[in-house]
Amino acid sequence: MEEKIVICIIENNKKELLLQKKTWDYPFYPGMWCFSGGKAESEDLNKEIKRELKEEIGIKLKPKFLFNQKIILANHRLIFYVFFAKLNDISKVKIGEGAGIAFFGKEELKNLNFNPINKKILNRYFKEF
Repeated sequence: MEEKIVICIIENNKKELLLQKKTWDYPFYPGMWCFSGGKAESEDLNKEIKRELKEEIGIKLKPKFLFNQKIILANHRLIFYVFFAKLNDISKVKIGEGAGIAFFGKEELKNLNFNPINKKILNRYFKEF
């Protein structure tokens, strides 16, 4: 089984990244910080990441595709399509999913309770970009 997941790395002008904290009842990595995104419901990945961002943080952004990352968990093959967007003003953000959001600098990310799959993607992002 193969699933397509879209996620977005959102950065401000200070090079901090916007993360979302999952609720404790979330089925995957509850209580951990992660990027905004989710399962693609169509083949139009640009449309899907915009839909996910609207659902999760309530705003429209103009994400651009960066790379994909294949990850195998048990019998599931996941392909993460990673996008990038800029956002400086979070005053318009309306949390639609999760327990909260916050910007984190590179040093803060090292000590964060971070979703391990997203951490792998983050490490690749820092190496390549």
